[in-house]
Amino acid sequence: MDFDQEIGEIQRKAVQSQEGVGRRKIIMDSLSVASGQTILDLGCGGGYQVRSLALAVGSEGRVVGVDPSLKQIEVAREYCSDLDNVEFTQDTGTDLSFRDETFDSTTSTNVLDYIGDVNGVVAELRRVLRKGGRLCTISCLWDHHRFHGADPALNDRILHVFRNHCPHQMLPLELPTILLNNGFAGINSMPIPLLNMTMHNNAFARWTSKLIAAFAIGNGISEDDVALWLRQLEEAERDGHFGFVSMSVLTTGVAI
Repeated sequence: MDFDQEIGEIQRKAVQSQEGVGRRKIIMDSLSVASGQTILDLGCGGGYQVRSLALAVGSEGRVVGVDPSLKQIEVAREYCSDLDNVEFTQDTGTDLSFRDETFDSTTSTNVLDYIGDVNGVVAELRRVLRKGGRLCTISCLWDHHRFHGADPALNDRILHVFRNHCPHQMLPLELPTILLNNGFAGINSMPIPLLNMTMHNNAFARWTSKLIAAFAIGNGISEDDVALWLRQLEEAERDGHFGFVSMSVLTTGVAI
């Protein structure tokens, strides 16, 4: 997906939702962040995780946000403009412009799902991590990322098209082996379930429905059908039988 334009704006609103805030808290806890650390955020988007980490590591630490999207980098720089311990680069995950063993830890949230060569990215993350450094990444079991309440046939058709938005549908099942093969130990997987039964403006479901809608219109579903699907979800919410469920997984490992 192209995160430079409309989809990028929707994605940033999704990560500012109550569930997005919760995921950032999970990452903070899993990294065991301490003052003075140097941390890499791969696929930093609008810079929300970078800001949280930078406030935690303090003036003696440093947080670097990496994203291939120039628009996302511009938004992130503006969001973190009052902080002097952050840096942003327009790198790709398979070619990081940092020396070996630069970082104390590294993190990413729903990023590896979108990169074809996950093995290459994990190898790069291991290269730039110091021995004993932590990797924490959240990825999604996309087979379990579903809306409920719309006409089943239309709902299935739109969600099936959305499968094409990233190359890895069930990456969390593969990540432990990938980490093990690239110099990580102490690998652990923790499920992060999500359930929304409303689509208020601070719910992940609202912005995810808009993201799916934008993708579907660009990939073979008519605007009329997408509008009907969104209307049916709103009607289901009003009538009390709306639901959105998703299952993400936090995968962690220690560089050896």
